[in-house]
Amino acid sequence: MYGIRMSNLMTFLMAHEKKGPVTQLTEQFDAKSKSCKDLQEEYLRAIADFDNLRKRTQRDSEVSRRAALEALVMDLLPVLDNFERAVQSAETGANAESMKKGMTLIHRQLREALCRHGVEEYSCAGTEFDPRRAEAISFVHTDEHKPGMVVSEVSKGYAAGERVLRPAKVVVAKEPQRVKNSEDRRQSKAGAGEEESRDSRDEAGESAAESNG
Repeated sequence: MYGIRMSNLMTFLMAHEKKGPVTQLTEQFDAKSKSCKDLQEEYLRAIADFDNLRKRTQRDSEVSRRAALEALVMDLLPVLDNFERAVQSAETGANAESMKKGMTLIHRQLREALCRHGVEEYSCAGTEFDPRRAEAISFVHTDEHKPGMVVSEVSKGYAAGERVLRPAKVVVAKEPQRVKNSEDRRQSKAGAGEEESRDSRDEAGESAAESNG
């Protein structure tokens, strides 16, 4: 019993014994080292998790891209089949009316296929020119349309939602060129004649001054 009490007393005294500065620094260093090691391990785990997430995201994106491409191709194949039939009909001497119906069908099928994939056509004809949705390939001077208005359209534009895939190619109106009338031309000629006469008088005066000198 006495031995147990002495052992407990020694343990209590050792636990509450004042530590020297070296011991304290050593313990602090060990604690900081362990903390740094734990943080480094967490950092490495985070890097590994991020790399796995990046690879998984790339893989999922590639799968989605291929699936979208395959779906578009599957929708376009019937259009291609009908186009081949139209070519065969033309080679066998089909009349113009049947060819027109075939081309109309192919055109409608192609537009429907694009529409199913979120692609829609739009027209800028008769609207104010918008460089975000149209490309001006030419300008025309006219007084029949306000300047900046789309006069005609060479090809329509296509968009997927708010994103323009191909801008419409358009012709834009500009102010008409001012044509001088006969009165303007006469005034212009008269002004030019007066200027030439004034220049001649100045030259004659200079010549006389040189002779007198």
